[in-house]
Amino acid sequence: MNQILKPSINKSDFIECEYCKNKLYRRIIEWELYGTKRTITLDYERCKCNKAKAYWNEYDLKKLRILEEQRKLELMQEFSRKVEKIIKNSKISKRNLNYKFDNFETNNSNKKVFNNLKNYSEKLVNGIEKKGLILVGNNGVGKTHLACSIANKLIENGIPVIYGTLINLLAELRNSYDTDNDISEMEIIKLYENVALLIIDDLGKEKPSEWGLEKLFTIINSRYENNLPVIITTNYNQNSLVERLSLNGEIETAKSIISRLYEMCYLVKIEDIDHRIKKKKVSNCGNNN
Repeated sequence: MNQILKPSINKSDFIECEYCKNKLYRRIIEWELYGTKRTITLDYERCKCNKAKAYWNEYDLKKLRILEEQRKLELMQEFSRKVEKIIKNSKISKRNLNYKFDNFETNNSNKKVFNNLKNYSEKLVNGIEKKGLILVGNNGVGKTHLACSIANKLIENGIPVIYGTLINLLAELRNSYDTDNDISEMEIIKLYENVALLIIDDLGKEKPSEWGLEKLFTIINSRYENNLPVIITTNYNQNSLVERLSLNGEIETAKSIISRLYEMCYLVKIEDIDHRIKKKKVSNCGNNN
């Protein structure tokens, strides 16, 4: 039978209120369990004189503030561990983790796109944007930098992201077939399907196998059905992507994938010069004597 335990006082153990000298008895809880009496010792009573009340009110407020600060610290530490875990699972390289909006080089050609994507990242973080992006442009215009800037913005806010080229993402699936791997193909696919943001870099650069195309359709279709964003970077337009992903003249699966992507994403064209070549030329110029 459950006992309702209520505090009582021990009249042989007391102190005096330092303000009014009233006796304050030790509070205790006593109960009997299987014939054995047990006692828990609590604090002394609190005096009800005005000075004691003022003291205890201030004491409780200080204690509450300390507990709140401790809780904030615990939440910050928990958040930090979460971010570290997200970074580890994101598959983003060290180079790409350094890609931020703050270090993106803007000019008259890309400034509007830059501002739009920065606003887009804020909406993703706040959960008011559900559509993804297809970033189209030539080599070196900053597609990957911008995609990773969005990814890093989410990671900084504790939102999971997975990033990779299609080949790298599919390689993770193939690795699951190893006998010593403790994660299955289905678990990885579910991760790709359900992560808050999936980024596929350089889509169309390499042709997938029939198996790879089937897995890509499964992942994209699931995210399409569940209204989850995908960010694609590519050098190719819609028709060219279909051609790049088609196998042996069979284009239906590729068309289905690209059609879904274009429906679930905003198309963003980035028109600019190749910044990699520009930097190389500047570097060479700097070495001339």
